[in-house]
Amino acid sequence: MTNRWLLGALLTGALANALLLTPLPLLVQAVAALWIAGFLPGALLVEALVGQSASRPDRFERVLYSVAAAYLVMVVGMLLISYLPGGPSQVLTLLAFDAVTLLLAGWVWQRGRRVQPGAPAWEPFSGDRRWFWAGLLALLTLGAIFRFVGLEYADYQGDEARAALRAAAVLQGYEDVLMLHKKGPTEILIPTVLYTLTGHLTEQTARLPFAIANLAALFASFVLGWRLYRPLAGWIAAMFLALDGYFIGFAHIVQYQSVVFLTSVLAVLALYRLYVKPEAKTRYLALAAILLATGMLSHYEGALAAIPAAYLLAVIVWRERDRWRSWLGATAIAAAVGAVLLGVFYVPFIFNERFAATYTYLTDRRIGGSPPYNNLNDVFLRTTLYSTTYYVLLLIALTVLAVIRVIRQRFRPAVGWALTALVAIFFGVTLFRPDWLTIGGKDWIIIPFALIFGLVVLLPRQRHENRTIWLWFSAVMILALFLTEKPRTHVYTFFIPWLLIAGDELSLWWQTLAERSGARLARWVGVGVAAALTFIFGYYAYAYFLSQDEVMLDYFARRPPGYFVVYDEPDNKARFGFPLNNGWKTIGELYRTGVISGSFESNEKEAWVPAWYTRGEDRCRRDAQWFFEIRNLEPWADEDALAMEHYLRQGFEKWGRVQVNGRDKLIIYKRTGNHQEFPTQAPVEGLPIFRAEEYADAFDAHAQANLPLTYPSVDPPIANPLKVNLGNLITLEGYDIHYEKPLRPGDNIYLTLYWRAQRPIDKSFKVFNQSYFGDGQVVAQRDGYPVCEGRETWRWDPGELITDPYVIPVNLDAPDGLYPLYTGMYLEDTFERLPVLDANGAEVGTQVHLTDIRIGEE
Repeated sequence: MTNRWLLGALLTGALANALLLTPLPLLVQAVAALWIAGFLPGALLVEALVGQSASRPDRFERVLYSVAAAYLVMVVGMLLISYLPGGPSQVLTLLAFDAVTLLLAGWVWQRGRRVQPGAPAWEPFSGDRRWFWAGLLALLTLGAIFRFVGLEYADYQGDEARAALRAAAVLQGYEDVLMLHKKGPTEILIPTVLYTLTGHLTEQTARLPFAIANLAALFASFVLGWRLYRPLAGWIAAMFLALDGYFIGFAHIVQYQSVVFLTSVLAVLALYRLYVKPEAKTRYLALAAILLATGMLSHYEGALAAIPAAYLLAVIVWRERDRWRSWLGATAIAAAVGAVLLGVFYVPFIFNERFAATYTYLTDRRIGGSPPYNNLNDVFLRTTLYSTTYYVLLLIALTVLAVIRVIRQRFRPAVGWALTALVAIFFGVTLFRPDWLTIGGKDWIIIPFALIFGLVVLLPRQRHENRTIWLWFSAVMILALFLTEKPRTHVYTFFIPWLLIAGDELSLWWQTLAERSGARLARWVGVGVAAALTFIFGYYAYAYFLSQDEVMLDYFARRPPGYFVVYDEPDNKARFGFPLNNGWKTIGELYRTGVISGSFESNEKEAWVPAWYTRGEDRCRRDAQWFFEIRNLEPWADEDALAMEHYLRQGFEKWGRVQVNGRDKLIIYKRTGNHQEFPTQAPVEGLPIFRAEEYADAFDAHAQANLPLTYPSVDPPIANPLKVNLGNLITLEGYDIHYEKPLRPGDNIYLTLYWRAQRPIDKSFKVFNQSYFGDGQVVAQRDGYPVCEGRETWRWDPGELITDPYVIPVNLDAPDGLYPLYTGMYLEDTFERLPVLDANGAEVGTQVHLTDIRIGEE
């Protein structure tokens, strides 16, 4: 790198600082923030680490490694800033990332004076450059359209709103909020960077860095396929990925998957270039460790790329065994780099008391405790929803052909044909009857899958390139499909190598066609097939992911014709990335401007989305004055609809409606005290109409980080800690209480209790809060199920802090005086109370004395 290039890089940083501090459109400021905090220091880090080494990365690799390194710099940098007392400020954050940039620039300059860069690892491209660049342009155009169009349209979905709320919590100084998250901090800290540097966070700006990572991962997949196989194989794999519904959906949400996608591919690429050219080993192993650590800081499944990476490293070390000491030393240094980066977050995370809730969630709700499982049907149906039945069948067919090709190349004709027939019969039967190997109530389909793909991986005399990808695919696929109880969309982790296998197989068929029929005919056949598949898969992806028709809300009326499906109705779980705008921003603006006020309830089950869009207004089922009825990507069960109808009968009437693009999307109910038999069926004609388009800009302008935060976004500080043991089942950690003084009859006491489950709970306990005198004359009382009837005890994860608020009215006939306030838990059916235990486990009562309250003047 020349000094002129380095100066140019620093000038772009200075320009980005100026743009960030200038009142420009938020999107421009967000791009400037990403350049300052990520892409510029990421490029400098890669240049210092490997750019001037004895094995220089080519232009493609340099850019891709730099993009991936940007996410490491943003995550680790923001993580360290978040550990400082108080919330991070714009000035502090800007100075910190600028300082990192200057330090890295100094490292680059110093190395540039002392190191003579070596030759690249790869041979120059020798094919027709016109087709090469035309293919890349097609990939860029298609990938960008399906990743950047419509980022601003959809409301946050549940997990996205959680990330945005916890980004706000970081800015407010909640130093432990990252410990509440049940995975890595990337999806919180990257929005935090934008929130801190720009002062605002919109759906478009929060999603932008993940869409960029997703697009970069397409090109990383192309480069990996090119280097492992041939350019056409990489291009086919990348085009499949560009049109794959999982990856399109992930590009449209504030979630970790796109970063894991990028870092996984590049980690394998870094190891493969060491296999091709084993020079600058310490630097490239450190780069691979950085990439793997970045993926693992995003999610645990980022570690899965270590499987092919470790295999390639083992092959290299075995081939270079005469120099094993130098390789051992280089590996140790790289491992230390990765361990330090991971330890910055995972050491405090694992040793935090909340980790018990994370462990329970992962082991009980995701991985499960009784493998093997059979998720073939579930994954097939969900993937056909995301990417069409034709797409899935094509991938299966290409995989079977690839397996057969490997087998026939390694066995004599008679054995090869026999094994081919067995493989074809097995996959054919399994496609139509995935549960055919159920014995004694347990499904053992894992065994033939492990045998077939284990055979493919272990067959001798294979190129290590083939074995690497087959190992990656087979190990992760078996883990996801047969050793995880609920893989759902996490199956994307084996789609990456799967599509590389498909790209290789399809490119070999094209190569055979070219050899038999001539290159000219093969090219035009290839163009025709590519165009047809792009149209078939692309039109489907447009209809489901880009169109504002919101197909998933009216599936049977709006689904595109001509696409065969094998289900009567698509699976209603794990629908991510599909567009949905319920007009929630309108509700936030109605609250902000005082048109509506008071607590609310909603048929949105999770707390995250309403908490973000109402800007932290109180949601309480017991005392709600408003109810917001929305539609969801995951349809409600009949019992949910009946429960909502029953709740609304308690005095709610339709008050207004929110429209998005002229369609009713959110119905507002107000508690009037008038009881209707079927409130949801009341007509909407004549109700006030609030058009979401008229409120969106105002909401975004005021979406700053100073909103009130409470459970489950954060663990609020406990004003009065207690740690009382209830039946060796639940711990009352403490309470907060406030009320206006002097307290009068008819006034309210605001009490918040903090609970923590000691172990899994299989019963639903009700909370009582009572204040009385003498032989039980009650002056104030409020019973209820925890978290305003929204978080029953059987749903608590051990270790999770539950914030449980109550509004307790003082009886109108309460005489003046000082009264004890008690709390506890009981079973509503039997009125059996949980015993209060002392430090020795002895029962000391059935209620906890919290404090005394005074009614009237002292």
